[in-house]
Amino acid sequence: MKQARAFGVGVVVATQNPMDLDYRALSNAGLWCVGRLQTDADRTRVLDGLAASLDDNRQERTELAHTLQRLANRWFVVRDTNASAGPLLLQPRQTISWLRGPMTRVEVQRGREWRKRLEGVSQSNAMSGGATLAASW
Repeated sequence: MKQARAFGVGVVVATQNPMDLDYRALSNAGLWCVGRLQTDADRTRVLDGLAASLDDNRQERTELAHTLQRLANRWFVVRDTNASAGPLLLQPRQTISWLRGPMTRVEVQRGREWRKRLEGVSQSNAMSGGATLAASW
């Protein structure tokens, strides 16, 4: 990653297990989006990777560790190493709307009706398309 950065190449690394990544790769990342981490070992690994961008600020590291520990589902800590501002908390809108919960009975019924209409259209198109194809031979 260090050589890629020297040539202006951007890299996106996503993992559910921070222990899989080398600390040197973590420390070269410019933008961090960290979700909920299950174990203390994962949180420690991420904090070690972020240590280069925290400029040995013990208080900021402690605050970030506390935030990562309390992070709820679908919330992210975003840290831009080139920005002067500290980490931001982010909850993406798409996650909120896409994972809103189970469908109601009315929505299931509408979905079934919509599917039947689509299947009827595709079957009639297949029938007419087959007839047209046969007529052209």
